[in-house]
Amino acid sequence: MVASTVAPEWIDAGGCSAEELHALYAGLASTTAPDAPPRVLWAHALEAHVSVGASQDAAADLDLAACARAGIPVVRRPLGGGSVWVDADQACFFLIQPRHVLARGHRHLFAMGLGIAMDVLRDLELDGVEARGQDVWVQGRKIMGTGAATLDEGCVFGASFLRRFPVERFLACVHAPSDGYREWLLPALESGMTDCARQCPETPEPARIAATLRAVLERRFGAPVRHWEPDAATRAGWLAAGREELADLADGQGAPAVRNGIRVNRDNHVFETRGSCGRLRLHVEGSRIARIWCEDPAITAVLESALIGESPERLRVRSRLSGRLAAPVVDEISARVDGLYRGIATA
Repeated sequence: MVASTVAPEWIDAGGCSAEELHALYAGLASTTAPDAPPRVLWAHALEAHVSVGASQDAAADLDLAACARAGIPVVRRPLGGGSVWVDADQACFFLIQPRHVLARGHRHLFAMGLGIAMDVLRDLELDGVEARGQDVWVQGRKIMGTGAATLDEGCVFGASFLRRFPVERFLACVHAPSDGYREWLLPALESGMTDCARQCPETPEPARIAATLRAVLERRFGAPVRHWEPDAATRAGWLAAGREELADLADGQGAPAVRNGIRVNRDNHVFETRGSCGRLRLHVEGSRIARIWCEDPAITAVLESALIGESPERLRVRSRLSGRLAAPVVDEISARVDGLYRGIATA
């Protein structure tokens, strides 16, 4: 149970467009007063969309033309992280508190939010629930990503309960540097991600998830949840404030969430780069090379026999390839593989 016994407020926002969903919690957080109680905003998107992180360049990581053709909106959110699929009717919750009550800032907020989310999943009869970094995993697969932000005097933690993950719809939105890239990414997503439909005895309806979340909140805060239905003017004020936050984000500079690749989960990354040897594709699982490919079939044969299961670190790659490929090729491939791996190892 958290130290505070202040009754949390429950705000059911119902269905929202993609833009309204992110504007609503951003506006609520940015207008939070110092004496405000803990609040939980419960909402769902009326339309499937892709949400990208606050500092992410959507054009670098997504195929924006494909998203537009498919009618999939792309919204940059104030929370951190990378590209997230938000399905229509996906149950989302946002924990919002005044920043001054969080002694350890975002660390405190993540600890609270992750604990609440994991309790809900366990109460929904999921086994093997654990936190890995800022994600929630179930039986070795990621089921939930989370994010947090400080907006003026309010802090917000956000997450959603992935009832069903349409892998191929999400995959079609991802930027693909070559035809084979998505072919590699598909099995990585299927093995690295999961959803409630795969893990629960019966896929929970949003009403059941909401009831479970309220029960968990009451246990953790030690007080009954108070339902609050804001009037139209209050909601409009939140939306206006949130839209200003989203507009500021849209004007800012972004970068790829993962350079030359995508993060499937904490332990799986798929990359593709181009150099003097042509295209090089790499799947790193944990701290080992799971798959590797080069446009030159002869080089690929050597890479597969020498590097699968090995560390991506430069000296190890050089050692394994030395004498099997020309020295300039060994230098280039070892540097490229090492650079990609260091980009995620230090993140």
